[in-house]
Amino acid sequence: MHWSERIADKIIERDPNKDCYVCAGGGSPSGSIHIGNFRDLAIPYFVALALRKKGKKVRFIYSFDDFDRMRKVPVNVSKVVDGYDEYIGCPYTYVPNPFGTEEPNYGAYFEKEFAEAVERMGIEVEYIYQTKEYTSGRYANEVAYALEKRKEIYDIQMTFKSQEANDEDREKYYPVAVYCSKCHHDQVVIESYNDETHELTYHCKICGQTETVNVLEYFDIKLAWKIDWPMRWKAEGVDFEAGGIDHATPGGSYDVSTVIAKEIFGYQAPVFQGYGWLGFQGVSSMHSSSGINITPAAALKFYTPELIRWLFAKYEPEDAYNFYFDDTIIRHYSEFDKGLASYLDGTAEEFTKSLFDLCLIEGREYQNETSFNTISSLAPIVNFNHESLKKAIAALDLEWTPRADERFEKATYFINTYQPEKIFKLLEEKNTEYAATISAEEKEIVKKLHDYLANAETVKDKEVQQFIYDCVNNPELTKKENMAIQQRYFKIFYNLLFGTDAGPRLYLFFAASNKSSYIELLNI
Repeated sequence: MHWSERIADKIIERDPNKDCYVCAGGGSPSGSIHIGNFRDLAIPYFVALALRKKGKKVRFIYSFDDFDRMRKVPVNVSKVVDGYDEYIGCPYTYVPNPFGTEEPNYGAYFEKEFAEAVERMGIEVEYIYQTKEYTSGRYANEVAYALEKRKEIYDIQMTFKSQEANDEDREKYYPVAVYCSKCHHDQVVIESYNDETHELTYHCKICGQTETVNVLEYFDIKLAWKIDWPMRWKAEGVDFEAGGIDHATPGGSYDVSTVIAKEIFGYQAPVFQGYGWLGFQGVSSMHSSSGINITPAAALKFYTPELIRWLFAKYEPEDAYNFYFDDTIIRHYSEFDKGLASYLDGTAEEFTKSLFDLCLIEGREYQNETSFNTISSLAPIVNFNHESLKKAIAALDLEWTPRADERFEKATYFINTYQPEKIFKLLEEKNTEYAATISAEEKEIVKKLHDYLANAETVKDKEVQQFIYDCVNNPELTKKENMAIQQRYFKIFYNLLFGTDAGPRLYLFFAASNKSSYIELLNI
């Protein structure tokens, strides 16, 4: 059974007669939303699909927390515009768009970037924008109620902390952030609140304004996170949500918010699933504020939409795993293709079938596709020429399938961006200097290979592969000894062709390339 089905069963068991279940995710558009935070959306999405598979009606929502304060200026923003430090403490939707595009503000820019990538992955989701919800007055009564219950909220939160409660802090505690009506910063001191009149007086430490507002009419007020979260559970009727493993730790946000949901808002907290972090091999940080950031849109440059969905559905939510920018990407494509083949021919095991039910996009037809490994191996050989690659695939008696163009595009980006060392250029003239360093016996093997290729009417990959190994292997030697000889001769071939000790798979190179481009380099 897939993990999404287990969670779905748990949701149904808790409330079996609910008409429509709500699966929720959310994130703050503090910058480009990175691929790790995609789990905030992917996990509830897969659970929603599992519920629908069981015949349940589901509402799947994702909240953009764009009414949160800006905490720091991301590197990619500071590179294009100066002076954005002045907006720290303002809501993301009150900060200008730094990139000069059509989006009306900072938050909207990064929301659109994320939403467009999600759409490309075939995911349908109802977006909720928290600036709109707060400033429309939708939560005004809840804000007033939380202020009325502020001391009880303080007491609940202190039960999760190691330090002793303080009467003075309790009196001064307010579970809200107030944005100044003049400068829009949250650096304000709340001086008083009247439970009966709902009047709140604040003083802004940025611009100096002192103002008294009615919280039922002044909507630039946001509940603090651990109060805002349970309030929204009730507002949307949330049954399931996922969040980072930090929220799921004992005494963390979920535990605190669960008690606040029950004792303050009278709502049972939803089923919650903490998820492990995603890392990147060779990348020190993945956070949007650091400038080192792989977004869903960036991942779509080297992974197909189905494969990203497959990766996020494949691992248990608690599992931490890495995105590797090496041959692991090729391995992922191979694993995906193997699973898809079994899914299509009906031999897939239960987990694999459930996995592909989740990762394949409705409305798209699927078949066994041209191997990504083959495409990525041949693309550099033909200098990433599309038509030459198709001819090379045909020469290998392979099919150029409908989505091979898409895979070619991904392979081109992947190799040029993350594996440029796999791009080998043929020498323009013979490497006579290197040829002078090899023995007469070795030159004789090179001559055999040259003559074989020169006289072959058509160079076939498997035939040339067998010829090379027949030339360099000695049946009287051990496997280990023959491997050492093979390594020596391949080094010779590569140096004569490319001037390097390593290179592409030669049998593919000879079969895919125009013979006239390389044959004289072997004529020593």
